[in-house]
Amino acid sequence: MKTAQQIIGLPVVSIFDGNEIGKVKNVIINASKGTIDFFVIDSGIRSLSGGVIPADRVLGIGEYALTIQQPDDISDIVKIPAAIELMQKNITVRGTRVLTKKGSLLGETGDFFVNEQNTYNITGVEFVPADASMKSGIIPRSSIITFGKDLLVVQDDVIDQLIESPHSIEEESEEKKNTSLEQQSPSPDVEFIYPEVVSQEPEQAIPAESETEKEESYDTDSLDTDISYQIPFESTEEEKTNEGELGLEIPSEAPAAEETQNEQPLSAAELFEQRQRQYLVGKKVTKTIYTSDGRVIINNGDIITEQLINEVKANGKLIELVMNYEE
Repeated sequence: MKTAQQIIGLPVVSIFDGNEIGKVKNVIINASKGTIDFFVIDSGIRSLSGGVIPADRVLGIGEYALTIQQPDDISDIVKIPAAIELMQKNITVRGTRVLTKKGSLLGETGDFFVNEQNTYNITGVEFVPADASMKSGIIPRSSIITFGKDLLVVQDDVIDQLIESPHSIEEESEEKKNTSLEQQSPSPDVEFIYPEVVSQEPEQAIPAESETEKEESYDTDSLDTDISYQIPFESTEEEKTNEGELGLEIPSEAPAAEETQNEQPLSAAELFEQRQRQYLVGKKVTKTIYTSDGRVIINNGDIITEQLINEVKANGKLIELVMNYEE
């Protein structure tokens, strides 16, 4: 069991070549599942929103490092719309208010605990009571109803269910695991009746295709069905151009002007960045962002403009901008 703060800052090591290729900068939480789905990586490469590692590509999280198979397991976030969508929801868990199902405000959350053994699910959240007379502890996952941006909604009896130490979380998880295995194990008194094997008539030989039929047939597997660059927006003329570039058939239209024909179509990544810029412009920043040498790039409360996006991107801080804005 590890806390989020024990994971953030760990070196990322590729076991393929034994190199340290970055550090864990943040985690992206899936509120509906209560899991960490992506790890945000600071590898020193400047891109639209940095690199991420899907949780299923992580080999392990130890005391010294987070390990992956090879550097290619780090993906540019613009290629993973699901990561962008979760990031924009900005579920942090830490520092949110704790509210009961019936509407009582109890306090705030501290750090949260994660099962680092493959599942990366949140197993508990530190509770910091607002009233000194109320006891503190760890809210178990079973008492959490909703992970929200501003509120952690919990069961009404959450105080009675608080866990005193992380060790107790591990014992609770192990007990649930053993109970689940016992429920799955068949009773020794159950008699299994296996159906009789019905003999089947040998299949009739299928006549071979003629040469003419082979020539007329085609291999559908060879069609380009890569959808990793799909973008969840309505289709525009630029997207239609990109679809043609990806091998999709587009009905012919009237000849365009010579200048239009000479224009180079945008790539999928470029189009996604353009849409991200359009989405961010006009939003309000909720955190002051600094350069690596301490200079202020954008202040808390500033309105995002194209010029500010360019400056933040040039300093490799766009990941912070994407994670800290509001309407």
